[in-house]
Amino acid sequence: MNRSTRHLVPAAAVGVLAAATFLLVRTALVDDAYITLAYARNLALHGTWGLLSDVPSNTATSPLWVLLLGAVTFVVRRPVLALGILHVAIAVGLTLSLTSSARRTRLPAWVGPAAAVAIGVNPLLLSSVGLESAFLVLLVSLLLLTAVAGRPVLFGLLAGAVFLTRMDAGVVIAVLTLLTPAILRRVHLAVPAALVVVVPWMVWSWFSLGSAVPDTVVIKTLQAKWGQYDVTNGAQMYVEVYGLTAVLAFLPVVLGGLGWCVLAAYGWTGRRAESSAGPRLWPWLVTGLAGVAHYAALSILGVPPYHWYYAVLVALSTVTAVATLGVLFGDVAVRPVGLGAGLAAVVLVVASTGANLRAGTPWPIAPIQTNWAEPSRYTQIATDVQALLRERGGPQHVTSPGEIGHLAYVCDCVVDYFADPARVQPMIDQVEADASPTGRRLLELNFTHRDRDAAPVPVAGDLFRFDRGTEPPEARGLPTWPVSTTWDMAVSDIVLLPAGGL
Repeated sequence: MNRSTRHLVPAAAVGVLAAATFLLVRTALVDDAYITLAYARNLALHGTWGLLSDVPSNTATSPLWVLLLGAVTFVVRRPVLALGILHVAIAVGLTLSLTSSARRTRLPAWVGPAAAVAIGVNPLLLSSVGLESAFLVLLVSLLLLTAVAGRPVLFGLLAGAVFLTRMDAGVVIAVLTLLTPAILRRVHLAVPAALVVVVPWMVWSWFSLGSAVPDTVVIKTLQAKWGQYDVTNGAQMYVEVYGLTAVLAFLPVVLGGLGWCVLAAYGWTGRRAESSAGPRLWPWLVTGLAGVAHYAALSILGVPPYHWYYAVLVALSTVTAVATLGVLFGDVAVRPVGLGAGLAAVVLVVASTGANLRAGTPWPIAPIQTNWAEPSRYTQIATDVQALLRERGGPQHVTSPGEIGHLAYVCDCVVDYFADPARVQPMIDQVEADASPTGRRLLELNFTHRDRDAAPVPVAGDLFRFDRGTEPPEARGLPTWPVSTTWDMAVSDIVLLPAGGL
């Protein structure tokens, strides 16, 4: 095997691992993942940008991920299969990009596949499959590679892709730009390249969907913390609920922080040779800072602690930790320390794998999630509701009980503000009323082409979730489905109420 193809073997091995993990998680996708799958299916099979096949909407937080998933779905005709293909391709791409960055910074080539494996078995990241998290991590790794290579135009194109994948990841772009001299000196080339990617989509969205940015930007600003928890301290909540599984999921953040300190000290003390033979540490230091910056930005926004909001922090911390191992193993004087740290990393990966397998094969529900019901239960509810609507005739939609993704994906008949732009309008009005004069003008400009007077989609009834024992007497005899969660152990009933309530 020649040298140019030797690096493909570990990438292929990581691809096989990714295929195995997808078989594990494909039956346990979290509810928000089904929002993305529904968007991709409706785009591919119906030409509709919306959560419902016949109602355009603008609540896809990650436009680029929906476009990519929709393109593959158009070919294979099955959204979950398309997701599996992309899951494997992303893992292979992440391995190759990190391997290339490691080589360019004079670290061992195994840093790439080792980091990809550690990311690929992390319980939190596996619980985010279907969302844009893994794709975003891949794009950031490619962004790092172009920064290391000093390619400002390609950096700009990828920066635009990162922004269209998650707009809050703009802080990651900013950190990599400001702390990469080769990019910062030629930022006048990077910015236009990024605009070439971003502007066409935002202009189309502005005219066709009534807003240059997704409506979820408004929705998220109105979401409150969950009790005492928001994204700042949400890890504590997950550890309290999920114990060891959550500890294993968030431990790479601690290890990445320790690794960052080791890298900084390694460079500061002069152990890194000034000659061209020494490793280049700054890309991996910047990577760690980018992950922390993304977490800090979300904390400032005060958004709820959805587990996938931690994906960038966990993944980039993992990369920094593994890069630190590469530096330690490359220096004879500190290699024993690296050996001990490497053994600890192997134990973490093995323990994470064990935690994943303990959740069942395949998973009945993701090991880290906050949904109200298991996916199989939502499938049954959606199937039953669809049959009831067809039997009754009249409007073929019902409102959601608070979670819509899986129900809408199965029956294409559930609406709320994620599916119906008319139901978002009161939220937009509230945000505009609370905004400063300048903010109000910007919001009004953004919604210039929005149909503010659109009528809501007619519904035949309302799905409502009652805590067990709190249902009113009038709800007795109505279609009811018991549900239970694994994260707060609550038992509830979802009841199909007449339109407008009891």
